[in-house]
Amino acid sequence: MNRPAKRHFPYQHPTFGTEKKPKPKRYWEDTIYFTWWSYLKRSEKYIQTCESGGKKGLVELYKDFGDVRGDSFKEWWTKDSRGMKLFAEPQALSTLQVVTVDDLKGIEGQALLVSVPLSLPKKFLLERFRKILAEHHKGERGRQYAKKSESKYKFKGQPNIQGMRTALMVYDYITQNPKTKLWEVGKNLPQFKIELLECQAKNITPSYDLKRKIEATVSRYKRKASTSIQNSERGVFP
Repeated sequence: MNRPAKRHFPYQHPTFGTEKKPKPKRYWEDTIYFTWWSYLKRSEKYIQTCESGGKKGLVELYKDFGDVRGDSFKEWWTKDSRGMKLFAEPQALSTLQVVTVDDLKGIEGQALLVSVPLSLPKKFLLERFRKILAEHHKGERGRQYAKKSESKYKFKGQPNIQGMRTALMVYDYITQNPKTKLWEVGKNLPQFKIELLECQAKNITPSYDLKRKIEATVSRYKRKASTSIQNSERGVFP
């Protein structure tokens, strides 16, 4: 029985394991694809589109991303192979295959064409192929591969997942606690947490300079999150 060709992603994609052997959450939460989904969930415009069943608002985006209001990323990602359709490389570029003359135009510049004399021994051909591949394949998985991605939805630059997580955490905290002063949000940031806890323990007010420093950092994270949410509405990220 012929199995479908394995699809490739420009970045590490989510894996969930099996029903009997499920993988820990980090196998999907540590991916940029989970991060994109998480940011899109914060878009008021997109949530309103979801509430209308995709009939109003960001209609075209909804056709691809569907309803993101649920809490199960696995369910969203796997439904109708959504994750693969949105973010995987095109089928033709995701596997080693035999091509015909008619196929050449579709893959020109994206694949290396090699003539293989079938009369030669397999061992010799494999050794020669490795040398040719080493000469022509200078990129590496990750940054270089992502730059050349042909997936339907692409990323801008090299995503910093940890930084985006922190920005979203700050955004959520401010949204849920609108009356909280910006410098107080610093209690949730590792670089300021210890200092602020010491001030609290000594019952003293943080210095003016410390407050301004924290406010600047928190504001930067908030702006970054807001911009990424807006980008997700346009189908680009971050």
